[in-house]
Amino acid sequence: MGGWNIWFALINFAILVFFLVKFGKKIVINMIEGNRQKISQELDKAKEAGENARQITQTLENMDAESRSQCDEILVQARERSKRSMERSVEESRSRADSRLKEAEHDVTSLKQQALTQLRDQSAESLVQETGKLLKSDRYARERSAMPQRFVEQLEQMLELTESDTAKLRWGDSLSAKLWYTETLDEALLKRIERLLSQKTGGRFKLVTAADPSLIGGLRLKLEDTVYDGSLEYMLQRVGEELEEDDCPKEEITVYFQKRFSEASTCPGCFQTGVVESLADGICHITGLSDVMAGEMVRFEGGLQGMVMDIEKNRVSAVLLGNYENIHEGAQVRRTGKVMEVPVGEGLIGRVVDGLGRPVDGRGPLQTTETRPVESPAPGIIARKPVSVPLHTGIKAIDALVPIGRGQRELIIGDRKTGKTSIAVDTIINQKGKDVICIYVAIGQKESTVAGIAAKLRELGAMDYSIIVSAKASEPAPMLYIAPYTGAAMGEYLMYKGRHVLIVYDDLSHHAVAYRELSLLLHRPPGREAYPGDVFYLHSRLLERAACLNDENGGGSMTALPIVETQAGDISAYIPTNVISITDGQIFLEESLFNSGVRPAINAGLSVSRVGGDAQPKAMKQFASRLRMDLAQYRELESFSQFGSDLDKATRDTLNRGRKLTELLKQKRFDPRTVAQEVVAIFAANEGFMDDLDTEKVPEFESGLTAYAYENAPELCRAIDGGAKLDNEQIDRMRQVIQSFKRDFTP
Repeated sequence: MGGWNIWFALINFAILVFFLVKFGKKIVINMIEGNRQKISQELDKAKEAGENARQITQTLENMDAESRSQCDEILVQARERSKRSMERSVEESRSRADSRLKEAEHDVTSLKQQALTQLRDQSAESLVQETGKLLKSDRYARERSAMPQRFVEQLEQMLELTESDTAKLRWGDSLSAKLWYTETLDEALLKRIERLLSQKTGGRFKLVTAADPSLIGGLRLKLEDTVYDGSLEYMLQRVGEELEEDDCPKEEITVYFQKRFSEASTCPGCFQTGVVESLADGICHITGLSDVMAGEMVRFEGGLQGMVMDIEKNRVSAVLLGNYENIHEGAQVRRTGKVMEVPVGEGLIGRVVDGLGRPVDGRGPLQTTETRPVESPAPGIIARKPVSVPLHTGIKAIDALVPIGRGQRELIIGDRKTGKTSIAVDTIINQKGKDVICIYVAIGQKESTVAGIAAKLRELGAMDYSIIVSAKASEPAPMLYIAPYTGAAMGEYLMYKGRHVLIVYDDLSHHAVAYRELSLLLHRPPGREAYPGDVFYLHSRLLERAACLNDENGGGSMTALPIVETQAGDISAYIPTNVISITDGQIFLEESLFNSGVRPAINAGLSVSRVGGDAQPKAMKQFASRLRMDLAQYRELESFSQFGSDLDKATRDTLNRGRKLTELLKQKRFDPRTVAQEVVAIFAANEGFMDDLDTEKVPEFESGLTAYAYENAPELCRAIDGGAKLDNEQIDRMRQVIQSFKRDFTP
């Protein structure tokens, strides 16, 4: 029994060992295989991690090398920018210093000349008076007694009948003559004079003689309106007038007077005279002056000048150009034989003058001797060439929407206080360094306003190439009437010399009102709105003088920017419609836009340039064509969108783009832009780079972008400023510059 139990236990143990060996081996194999796989996976992961580590190390090395390269490049660019900035700063400082030095030297010279001129005038007046007293003494009795004989001999050579005298004789009338003398007249001389008059008039004359001790010596003969004056009184008066008209003496006062008196002419004077019949409100009616010309200058006692406006049968009417308080009825008026003239030339640059071209800035006399008539015919069609060269204003909205070319006439029109003068002044400031002479004509402006403009132009260095003609509101109407023609004459002189001129008339509404006042005082029949019938001709003959001359006539140009003021935006009023029909386009400034903060407040729908893209830089013409259409769509949709809020995506996009463009075209005063700055900003807006910006961030984006473009793509900006048309490569380059800037832009 015990044996079987042992044997049974052994069998069971053998069976257990068999199963353990069989299944244990399999389990061990599986465990070993699993571990092997895990180890293999770990090894693969380790290899992958090592590869990744190598890649990361390589990337870090590449990034390090690239960062070093970028740092070196940034450092080089920073050094270049710093160098350019330093050079620019030094150049600007040198330019400002030179300008201030020149201005200081000019002021010192002007003050010296002014002091010498005042001394000369005071000395001349007293010297002429003392000379007259001296010549009355017995010391010069023999010389005085010889003067009548010499006068008669000279009279025989110079006596001629005027056209009015000849006409009077032809009508059967006789001529009246009067002879003045100081002492007893020699009968033989009187007979010679009568014989001479009889020979000239065919015996039809009446001669009256009279003594006049004020002549000091010599004779004076008046035949109808013509005076032949050989008296000492006239000779001294002529010397005094010449002394007043002379420039500042360059030598000692005593030497100057000795020279002037030694060179004084002793020939008799011949001039036609008239008498003041009536005087009121700056209008003088004169009898006599039978042969006077329309537009001729006449001279009153005391030196006051006038200009003949009307010629009637028995009298002429003249406007008085200055203070006429000392003029009275019965005063003598003398013909000058010259039409109205004003000083012209390079010597006026940097000066402020009145409507007659006389300096009013306290800087001494003008350094010019040339004159030009205020009225002259406009250049003919053959002498002109098409307007093709841009006149860059530096104002984005104008250069993009209503471009102006050299030789064009572009009207600036709008209500009072809408920024009309600001546009003109900004345009003048932007001509610095562009070889354009600017003339600003202030018509009826306050004196403080003109002084402020002159001070600002001088501060910004613009007076170095500018002339200001000021006819203040306090001056009589004739001065306001003549001022724009004075400015046009100054500009024409430079234009015919081959120079380029920009002239601003601020404003022609006041000019028309002054002419209406003169016309009503001259009893010309009133027409629409009480303006005379020739008020259209008033402005057309002024603005037609602006032109772009062809190369055969010197190639100069004169660009006109007339300004007209409207009442409550009434662009269809009489004077605005007249000037619109004369000019080549208009810039209309809207009061509602101005009050809403859009400045310049240009209405894109009513503003137009009839020269168009011919007067635009090629790059601006490439990208600004869409601008007017986008703005017009925005204005139209903006008014409709106020009545509903459910707008489709296209409408919302148009409104969003319009808001960005409106904000982009806003511009502060005295902040002109270059062509490249304008083109880059407009291109960025057209390409949608500003669509996702907040509207108030647009100015910051624009200023940063334009500065970035000049720093990182100077060759592109130079090409745009040079007027070149951009090719596809340059357009892609500009797009890359904008993308690069926007990527780093953080408002």
